[in-house]
Amino acid sequence: MTPDFNLIDRPWILAQRFDGTVETVSLTGLFTDAAEYARLVGDLPTQALPILRLALAILHQATDGPADETAWKKLWQAERLPAEAVASYLEAHRPRFDLLHPRAPFYQVADLTTKRTEIDLAAFIADVPTGNPKYTTRAAEGLERIGFGEAARWLVHCHAFDLSGIKGAAAGDPRAKGGKSYPIGPGSLGRLGAVHPEGDNLAQTLLLNLIPDQFLVNSGVDLVEEDVPVWEREPHGPAPEDRRPESAPKGLRDLYTWQSRRLRLVFDDDGVTGALICQGDRLELRNQFDIEPMTAWRRSEHQERQLKSKQPVYLPRRHDPARNVWRGLAASLPSLTGSHVNGDKSIAPLAFRWIGHAHHNRLLERDRRVDYHVSGIAYGTQEAIITDLIDDRLTMAAAVFGIGDRELAVTVDAAVTDAEEAVKALAGLARDIARAAGDRDNVEGAGATASESAYAALDTAYRVWLAELGPDTDTDQARADWQRTVRATVIDLASQLTAAGGPAAWRGRKHGDRFLTSAIAQNTFRRKLSRTLSLAVPAKPLSEEAAR
Repeated sequence: MTPDFNLIDRPWILAQRFDGTVETVSLTGLFTDAAEYARLVGDLPTQALPILRLALAILHQATDGPADETAWKKLWQAERLPAEAVASYLEAHRPRFDLLHPRAPFYQVADLTTKRTEIDLAAFIADVPTGNPKYTTRAAEGLERIGFGEAARWLVHCHAFDLSGIKGAAAGDPRAKGGKSYPIGPGSLGRLGAVHPEGDNLAQTLLLNLIPDQFLVNSGVDLVEEDVPVWEREPHGPAPEDRRPESAPKGLRDLYTWQSRRLRLVFDDDGVTGALICQGDRLELRNQFDIEPMTAWRRSEHQERQLKSKQPVYLPRRHDPARNVWRGLAASLPSLTGSHVNGDKSIAPLAFRWIGHAHHNRLLERDRRVDYHVSGIAYGTQEAIITDLIDDRLTMAAAVFGIGDRELAVTVDAAVTDAEEAVKALAGLARDIARAAGDRDNVEGAGATASESAYAALDTAYRVWLAELGPDTDTDQARADWQRTVRATVIDLASQLTAAGGPAAWRGRKHGDRFLTSAIAQNTFRRKLSRTLSLAVPAKPLSEEAAR
């Protein structure tokens, strides 16, 4: 008898309580008790977002939208999710949520085959280093068999973040050439700089991301009947879906359950022992700024030239793991970004355009705070290896995303500029001290090291400063306070750099047409800092004559 593992009532999702403990819950348990959990977590941090999007697809269907802002506000004020409506919806589609169903297993193709006979778990489990399973922290037996709940989590993650590259061709896939299927890119979330709002608990997080149909229409989205989750369509075969336009999602429900791969789990009564992974549906992200809600967008003039497009072309703005998350925050602030109509350089994520709209129109409390959650994977060569994971969050007032008053957003962005200019001045000091000490080989390296130290020192300070801002903040005072923090931080680091330069830098040497010493370098640094952080420079006392 074939075992069954239905995701509706079998525990498989990892949810974190407010005391930090983690429980495994079913889909029913998630929606019933969402207000009791802080957030979703995963075996890797990146597991949480695709599972959140899966839950959002269910919630959109169970609430019939919601249709408009009135319906959304009613859900928000209820403080709990409509668990009965969700349970009724899930029950109507129960067979399609069976992970091991013989004809239509969840997120899989039942009869998927390739010429390849060896099927293991190494490529399926994303915490196994690419090509080096011996370096994984997972016990050896963990690569031979995993439980059904863990397999379900990796299954959803694989569709979202699987590596690009050549894969074995599925029998019946017309793209096959010589038994191989050539790259279509990473999973559906792999090329995003994914960001989304989070509330005080998991129920709030789901509702903050549950964008009403009315807002979608006003944002330029055409609502179509074909926009349904994958379990409401005929089960997939090995071939890609025939779509018009090609590779484009029909809407949020379709997008949130996008099948980037064709998969089949290999299992016995006790667990999953392997996974067959083939190419699925390629996702076209170009100019999808009104459908994909969880990324900022940048205008690509290179793509415009390449495509000979007379219209602006926008691509997802991806994360840079080496850059503090707050340094890229401006790209997600609706009042600081633009629109494709005007050909602006960037477009804010739809999710945060919704938050700004909801706050401005008093659907959210005036003093509402949200977390700005950043997540994703950085890929290496040809997107076929994972080089880094990104998972971070900033806490701030929802008013920062507001569209009616730019003052808070401008202050938030200006504070980033203050920090970056001060760090540039510090890096210049580090390079000058290296030159003064005669260290010709490490001038640029000294500047880079000083920059890293400064951003590390400012990171916590910016987060604290940002979290304290609110709709009633005196922004001039807040900016001056921030500049004083930056000034004190970089001056302290500058003193350390000067001391580390030692006697050689104190004596100095000629560099080009000028003579450099650590004292001269310090004076240059202080002048730059005074110009950059003018609000933090102590006012000079008036002379007796000027005071008369």
